[in-house]
Amino acid sequence: MKILVIRFSSIGDILLTFPVVEGLKHKYPFAEIHFLTKPSYKPVLDLLSTNIHSRFLQESLFKTSQQLRRERYDLVIDLHNNLRTMLLQALMFQGTWNRFRKLNFQKFLFTTLKWNTLPKEHVVDRYAKAANVRPTVVNLTLTNKDKGSEPLPSKYVAWVLGATFSTKQFPITKLIETIERINMPVVLLGGEKEIPMANSLKAHFPSIYSFVGKTTLLEAASVLSRARVVVTNDTGLMHLAAFYAKPMVCIWGNTVPAFGMYPYQSELVFHAQVSDLSCRPCSKIGHNTCPKGHFKCMMNQDSVMISEQITSLFYEEI
Repeated sequence: MKILVIRFSSIGDILLTFPVVEGLKHKYPFAEIHFLTKPSYKPVLDLLSTNIHSRFLQESLFKTSQQLRRERYDLVIDLHNNLRTMLLQALMFQGTWNRFRKLNFQKFLFTTLKWNTLPKEHVVDRYAKAANVRPTVVNLTLTNKDKGSEPLPSKYVAWVLGATFSTKQFPITKLIETIERINMPVVLLGGEKEIPMANSLKAHFPSIYSFVGKTTLLEAASVLSRARVVVTNDTGLMHLAAFYAKPMVCIWGNTVPAFGMYPYQSELVFHAQVSDLSCRPCSKIGHNTCPKGHFKCMMNQDSVMISEQITSLFYEEI
């Protein structure tokens, strides 16, 4: 049997397909599983310990379909479900095609009218329904070469600064307020966009460790896997940390856990959010600036409570 799983982007969404891929491997132990995504997300697939065949989008859907058609898949599981995947199905002449329901209308109702009609289930469970499998626990493993050479304290808080959209990012003023109240080593993670923020934090807290803009995805995974606690915005590394079952403090801005994309495998999770705002959630993904101009979903976050939760989880018996 040959199965194709499709998810084009992004890091978090692809990571959340992993329990389904594991479930497919459990249900069809002798199946050959292929995964189609964008070439830039190959490092994400490299984190999956299950043996799969990576397939990548070409410069055109027609060329992609030509390559895939030759594989003669018995089953295609479309976990992206957009116009491109519909066109791809037509170009592949593929009949057996299971689609993930994105529930965009329900999300529209939630973000526009604040009417929550979304099912109370994790997106992983909805992915699994599309694949007709039971999601399976994922164990991501790291080789010695992924450990990195930078020295780290034996116990530390890993703090993820990054987020694709600014309205999902904890502001620098709130970061300083919170970090001032905790008394344990902090290791910063993020991409090149977060370097100015990391430099500002380093100026305030000279003892802080910054790996911002310095790590590959595998190296960031290593830092997360060894952390005592992970503090993160709603971003891809939040889902990566969850696969290591890390105690977490998740800071939510314009998005909400009710979208079903909260940490999947971590049990000790505190969700920091400003719940009494009539404008929240304002988008299912995010904005570059607050549509209302006040950014209360982040600026009204309780720094004291967040710092207390970090401290409590750091000293929790695990």
